[in-house]
Amino acid sequence: MDLDVNLSRKQLFTMFGALYFVQGVIQAYQLNFFKPHMDEEGIDPDRIAIVASLALLPFIIKWLYGLISDKYNLFGRGHRVPYMAIGVTSTSIAFAVAFFVDPSESFGVLAAMVLIATFFMALFDTTADALAVDVVVPDDHSTVQAWMTGGRAVGVVAVSIVFGWIADAVGYQSIFLVIAGLLLIPLWWVGRVQEPAERTPAHSFDRRAFRVMLQPRYLVYSLTLIFAWFFFQGIDGLVTYYMSDTLDSSAGRIGLYGTLKGVGMVIGAVTLSTMVHKFGRRFAATATLAAVAMGGLMFSTIESEGAIIAVAAIWGIAVGLQWTTYVTLSMGITDTRIAASMFAILQTMSNIGIGGGDGVATALSDNVGFPSLFRVFGLGSLALIPLLFWVIGRFQKLWERTTTDAVIGAA
Repeated sequence: MDLDVNLSRKQLFTMFGALYFVQGVIQAYQLNFFKPHMDEEGIDPDRIAIVASLALLPFIIKWLYGLISDKYNLFGRGHRVPYMAIGVTSTSIAFAVAFFVDPSESFGVLAAMVLIATFFMALFDTTADALAVDVVVPDDHSTVQAWMTGGRAVGVVAVSIVFGWIADAVGYQSIFLVIAGLLLIPLWWVGRVQEPAERTPAHSFDRRAFRVMLQPRYLVYSLTLIFAWFFFQGIDGLVTYYMSDTLDSSAGRIGLYGTLKGVGMVIGAVTLSTMVHKFGRRFAATATLAAVAMGGLMFSTIESEGAIIAVAAIWGIAVGLQWTTYVTLSMGITDTRIAASMFAILQTMSNIGIGGGDGVATALSDNVGFPSLFRVFGLGSLALIPLLFWVIGRFQKLWERTTTDAVIGAA
């Protein structure tokens, strides 16, 4: 018996796109404005680095949310939907409260609000990913991930330039209220999902399924995820900080950069899905690492704001490839009996890399210099190509399997 949530293929893709749209809204602030915002408030780089890293802590423990979701049907409404609804609503509330906190006077309180917001964001992110694993067939993995990454990118595109205007007109703090309101958009779709009263054996929690993750190929893949995201975030997390700290860019110009990058992300997400279907996962993953490496080397030679804005969409393509590639690979090796837990563990490996890369790069920026860091992280990404090529070969047969254990609603 297949797991059915009473939504069509198109409706589910739309819902996943909406959920990731609001993630893009949050990331438009976190990736493009948080560091300039704190810099304007006089917060030193070391404190910014600490908060940026701690904000990823809830994502590092996503496996715990996943385990709870896999085991417990909440309020009798399902293993995914009620968690998603609570996560989205609570994240919205946390950002609304952050609006009233002055960072220069109460930096610790603001940091607490950021952590609370990311805690609940991680909750709806974890359970949304698990729902996708539950109901999407392997042939559609790259497609649904393109919708997710595309939705996230549209969120970045739609609000980055608006955030820049808002920050220039009334200050960065007002951005928090806009985020709080936009976060409520996905609830309309989430409320329409009806999870089945009984889950099939293929989707019922079984702790024995965790044993597969001790296989060498899973361990090497996890290590690859950590380093791939470490090098990527070391580049991506520095760009707007470089613009603000060294090039004295205004919030409006930073917003323009974020918008153009978001356009590139949509292109990258769609491109990745096409590459997977035409050339396979190995080709797509190798191309992604090469694109990230070239991006780092490109930024290491740029010394003007105009040049960064000119290449924003090009870098955005690499970002779209990055965000789509690894979740597509991970979906195909996730056991549906522990869908939320296992996928979250793999995502945790990515988030460890993100937190490490962002923290290390930000902390070293005033000592090593931005160009040197861009170059080092770019070359590091390039060096991972042989490792990723090897590990994908060990999963090739598993990714190519055809199964009815996870299906999507009728179109």
